[in-house]
Amino acid sequence: MKSRILDALGLSRAGYTELRVRRVWSTTVLVRGRSVEVATSGVETGGLVRCSSPGTGWGMMGFSGSDGLDAPVLRAHELSLAATSRVPVILAPITVRQHESATPLDDDPREIPLTEKRQRGETLAASLFGPDRRVVSGRILLRDEVVETWLATSEGTWVHDLRSEVSVAALAIAEEEGNIERALGSLALRGGWRAAETGERLVRDVAARAVELLHAAPVRPGRYTVVLDPAAAGALVHRAVSHLARPALPGADPDVLPMGTRIGPECLSVGDDPTAVGLRGTSVCDDEGTGTRRTPIVQNGVVVGHLHTRETAAAAGQAPTGHARAAGLRGAPHPRPTNTYLAQGSGSFEDLLDGIPAGIYVADTLAAEADGERVGLRSGAARMIRHGRLAEPVKGVNIEAGILPLLGRIDAVAEDFCWDGQRATCRDGSAGVVSVSTGAPHVRLLDVAVGEGYS
Repeated sequence: MKSRILDALGLSRAGYTELRVRRVWSTTVLVRGRSVEVATSGVETGGLVRCSSPGTGWGMMGFSGSDGLDAPVLRAHELSLAATSRVPVILAPITVRQHESATPLDDDPREIPLTEKRQRGETLAASLFGPDRRVVSGRILLRDEVVETWLATSEGTWVHDLRSEVSVAALAIAEEEGNIERALGSLALRGGWRAAETGERLVRDVAARAVELLHAAPVRPGRYTVVLDPAAAGALVHRAVSHLARPALPGADPDVLPMGTRIGPECLSVGDDPTAVGLRGTSVCDDEGTGTRRTPIVQNGVVVGHLHTRETAAAAGQAPTGHARAAGLRGAPHPRPTNTYLAQGSGSFEDLLDGIPAGIYVADTLAAEADGERVGLRSGAARMIRHGRLAEPVKGVNIEAGILPLLGRIDAVAEDFCWDGQRATCRDGSAGVVSVSTGAPHVRLLDVAVGEGYS
């Protein structure tokens, strides 16, 4: 593969040429109820060529397969010459590197028979129903993926990477006396097939939460002190902070938090770390061949950094941060988060609860969405806080507020930082979907409007 890629790259007469080939092996097992509905395996290969010359914009050509790479390279060059009316491409310099991390995988998912994966899905489904007859329906989605990437540029960069991931997602539906509730959960682990063995606990927990919701009362709309668990806090900063720390490509409308802006209290420090070990967004190099590095975004409540590609870094007069990520086989690199974290503070979870006469603990975030200047959190499991202790479960906990006003209501961050193991993704319009992770400790917010339709 390397000789084919380098031979095709050598045909380009553009000032800069980048050629990426990606191959994905994947298996999906879907169990609906107790029966396997889907069990498929497949392999897909494709990639993207990007070219530019001094004074021209990008010429891009996607392709399928890995044969016949010459034609996409030549066509991308032609397209770049026709792009003189676009904003000329300027790339910040990077260290040219030769990186090989495609060693054989331990416990390679590709070597496990599909029949064994089907059996694993059926076993997890049996755990979902378990001894509680109130769980009447559900789904298990078991997926493994091995991704091999080759990247070469006319500057001399060469990257060859191989990684694998196994994920489990569960849906449980519980019913009692006409009342129906559901709960969701997922986990995703980098590594071999044995990672699927960790799904038992997840599945049992999802079933238990669905049953618990049958007797949860709807939350009374009002203003509360709210404590977010680490998963909810991580989801909040991913949507409310890291998405606004990505400068737009030159020529596009800017939608980024300006450097030096205060967006929260002293206890709020947020960053993104693609070098964190074993997470979904972890990599040594990004999809432009830039070495990754931990990047602070907010320090003590003030914006101090952005997530950059080579192009956005050049426009800002800064150094690339290694956050150029391409979605799918043929996506172009865009500035995207990887492993977003809210840095630990001080004190324990119990310290955050202490002194709250009546509040809400948010522990299972079904959705975290941002729309313009507003952000929303929808909880799948929550509890009342009464006199500093967790109390009865409640449902219908929805929080919607302006991004900056909500961040400004943070008044305490605990020290119990952890990375979240859910199968999280980052969606961004035409830039596509990429895998991410989040990490945070427990967080307390004051005087937050809670409840569907409450403002």
